[in-house]
Amino acid sequence: MDRDQVLADLDALTTQQAGVVVISAGPPGTTPLPAWAQVIEDVRAAYLGRTRRAGQGLYPQPHEPYPDTLARSPFSAVTSTVWSEPIRRGLDQLMGLQFSNSYTAPGMLGERRGAFEEDLRQALLAHNPAGQYDETIRTEALLAVRP
Repeated sequence: MDRDQVLADLDALTTQQAGVVVISAGPPGTTPLPAWAQVIEDVRAAYLGRTRRAGQGLYPQPHEPYPDTLARSPFSAVTSTVWSEPIRRGLDQLMGLQFSNSYTAPGMLGERRGAFEEDLRQALLAHNPAGQYDETIRTEALLAVRP
């Protein structure tokens, strides 16, 4: 998405009291990835390559962090709230999560979906035969309002 254009459009569409909230995991590298994430990445790369995809195209890396984009927008008064939550997923939950991501959605895999699913399932069980995968989910909420 063109962040600057979206913020300009929101400025034109909203009242003076309106604000914008951006919710994400935070900047890349903010939270260490669990070891099983590399297992998923390796299987994904074997099927789709190392370049991150989004939908039918490639994922364009943002040129700047959200706080910087917001700070120079009409919604330039930015505050941040961060929280973390530990979570444990079973194998089926973790598999389902992969198919909900744009970069491993079933349409991305096409006819190779079944093979991908089997290979990923085997790789994850080899990593952790108990089929339990822990991580800490970090969430950052940026609240941006007009000054």
